[in-house]
Amino acid sequence: MGGLFNSAVLDLAIGIIFVYLLMALICTTINEWLAGLLGARAKTLANAIGQLLDNQKTPTGEFLSEFYSHPLIAGMKSPTRMETSKGHPSYLSARTFAMAVMDLAAKGSGNKERIGAITFRQLEEGAKALPPGDVGNALLALLQNAEGDLQAAQKNIEDWFDDAMERVSGWYKRKTQIVTVIVATLLTICTNADTLRTGETLWKNPTVRSALVEQAKARTETAKEASGVENRAEYPDKDDPLNPVIKPATKDELSALKPLLGWQDVNVREGNEWPSRVLGWFLSITAISLGAPFWFDLLQKVMSIRSTGQKPEKSEDSSSGRQKTGADTGGGGAQ
Repeated sequence: MGGLFNSAVLDLAIGIIFVYLLMALICTTINEWLAGLLGARAKTLANAIGQLLDNQKTPTGEFLSEFYSHPLIAGMKSPTRMETSKGHPSYLSARTFAMAVMDLAAKGSGNKERIGAITFRQLEEGAKALPPGDVGNALLALLQNAEGDLQAAQKNIEDWFDDAMERVSGWYKRKTQIVTVIVATLLTICTNADTLRTGETLWKNPTVRSALVEQAKARTETAKEASGVENRAEYPDKDDPLNPVIKPATKDELSALKPLLGWQDVNVREGNEWPSRVLGWFLSITAISLGAPFWFDLLQKVMSIRSTGQKPEKSEDSSSGRQKTGADTGGGGAQ
C-alpha cells in the first residue's frame, strides 16, 4: 500500500491535477479581467435591482430613480467606471438596500427631504401611500409579519433582497460558465494544453514530475496555513460575495508549466497526431471548465493520501535498514 501511495502513478495524478488547477486559475483571472472590463457584475446587479424596484411610481416620480438618487446609494457609485456600467456598484449589502428602501417608502407624503430616524408607523403609512405598484405591494406584505417591529421589518426587507441576490448569483454563474468554456477553449489551444501530451511528459520525465509535486505541496500547505481549513478552495471577499477572489498562480508555479505547454517541438503537419491532440484538448477544456475550487479540493485530498501513505514507507525503510545492519553485522561475526 505504501508503495502505491509513493509511486510514480500517484505523482502523475498529482501533476495532472495541479496543471488543471493552474490552468483553471489562469482562466479565472481572464474571466475576472473581462468581467471588470465589461462591467458584468454591475450590470447584473442593476438588472436585479431593476426587477425589484421597477414598475413603481412615487408621488414625485419613479421609485427606482429615487432609489439611485438616495445618498446611501449615490455615494457608492464610482465616477471612474466605464460608461457601460454607468458607475453602478458591483455589490450592495442587504442592510444598505433595506435602509434606502425604508427611507424612500416612509416619504409617502412626497417630501423629498430626509426624515431621519423613522418609525414603523411612518413606514407602514408611507408604503400604503405609494401609488399602486410592485414595491408597495411587496412592502405591505413584508410589513404584515413584522408585528409593528421596525427591526423585524428591516430584516424582512433584507431577506427579500437576499433572495433576489441568490437568483442573481445563479444567473451570473450560468453566464460566467459560458464565458469560462470559451476562454478555456482559447487558452487550451493557444498554449497547446494537451492532457495526453502532458501525461506522457510527466510519466517520462521524473524531474518535471517532482517539480510539479513540490509546487502542489507548497500551494496546499500555504492555503492550509492561511485559512486553517484543509479543503478551502476559495478566498472570498466578504465585501463582495459575487466576486470571489481566488489566489492566483505564482511565477514559480507558472514556470513549472513551461515544459508541459506550448507549441515547441510540435510538428503540426503530422496529421496522425491530430486525433490524439484534439482529444487531449477536449479533456483539458472540460477539466478547466470545472473550475479552480474543484481541482484544489481534489488536489488536497490526493496530497493527503500521499502524505499518509508516505509514513508507513518511511517506517518500513527505517526498519529494513536496521534489519540489514543487524544481518550484516551478524554475517561479519560469522565470518
